[in-house]
Amino acid sequence: MRLVRTILLMGGMVIPYLSLQAARIDSVLNLPAMGVPIINYSPETDWVFGAAAQGYFRTCKEVPTSIVQLDGAYSLKQQWYVNTSGVIYFGGNHPWQLAFNGGYRDYPDLWYERGNGAGNEAGKTGVRYIGKRGKARMEGLWQVAHAWRIGGKVDFVYETNNLPTDNRILQWGLGVVAQYDSRDVVFYPTRGLLFKTEVLYYEPYLGSTSRLGTWGVDLRQFIPVPLTPTHTMVIAWQLASRWVLSDHNETIPYLMLPTIGGADLIRGVRANMFRDNAMMALQAEVRLPVYSILHATVFAGVGDVYNTSDWQWAIPKVGYGLGLRLCINRAKVNIRADVARNNLNNNWRDINSYAFYLTATEAF
Repeated sequence: MRLVRTILLMGGMVIPYLSLQAARIDSVLNLPAMGVPIINYSPETDWVFGAAAQGYFRTCKEVPTSIVQLDGAYSLKQQWYVNTSGVIYFGGNHPWQLAFNGGYRDYPDLWYERGNGAGNEAGKTGVRYIGKRGKARMEGLWQVAHAWRIGGKVDFVYETNNLPTDNRILQWGLGVVAQYDSRDVVFYPTRGLLFKTEVLYYEPYLGSTSRLGTWGVDLRQFIPVPLTPTHTMVIAWQLASRWVLSDHNETIPYLMLPTIGGADLIRGVRANMFRDNAMMALQAEVRLPVYSILHATVFAGVGDVYNTSDWQWAIPKVGYGLGLRLCINRAKVNIRADVARNNLNNNWRDINSYAFYLTATEAF
């Protein structure tokens, strides 16, 4: 119900503004920034007020559009969070890019028992807890050949909470990243391929709680299908996997375990409900032009998490739904509104079986 209130309140403020601007499409498409209010209510937070803002720019004509984002909120129970993220592209004789993500939160969350819920997929219940969490990630990639970039990554995560276990986590990680990117644009591609893989290592000598190694891979393809001389449908798909390995699998901090669900990976499944040390997911979208700056999408995804020390088969988690996209600038940044369900709740009349997402970035 909290999600419904959030979407209705945010949509009630954003959509009228955009409707007023629709008569001047050229002006909308040239907007260098966008702001969205955040207002929601839940028993554990009371009323929450905040805002999210994004800025778009180019460092030079030869590089893609860069993005910087900032969002934060404060509740009447004195709980709060603030986040910043972005990707900045630099040109010159040796093009490179800098990606960053950081933030702090003193905010409620749900803790779920580790695993894919084998035999009880629809019955997992969460325990509410308050976590004070800080994070900082930075990644630099340098172009070494056409569409190929390589570089390094630094990752920092810290949390204290009121859970009986894993109530203090500190992880420092260093790693390498390789990326191939032939997409025509970054934010809403119509053609091209993205492949990215990374390996990180977390070492107690650097101050980490646990010694870990992580490996991740992300493969995306965007296939244009012409419908008319001026309208093109896009078929997009993504294959993602992440593994976290340790000498003592059972001691991997809960926060470091891969998960599915949420606004980006297998929409319709609640974020954090399923966590374990190996994750695999596949999702796809059909993106259809509707009118001018308005597009529609149909999407579905399937995935799950597994314990590499104790493999157990469970019902794969499936998410599916519909969405609308409203383009706000010539870099093809969209306001995204999605509604999704999953295969674990068959009661179509239960409003809690639906998930609603309103953001200004694509799922993939």
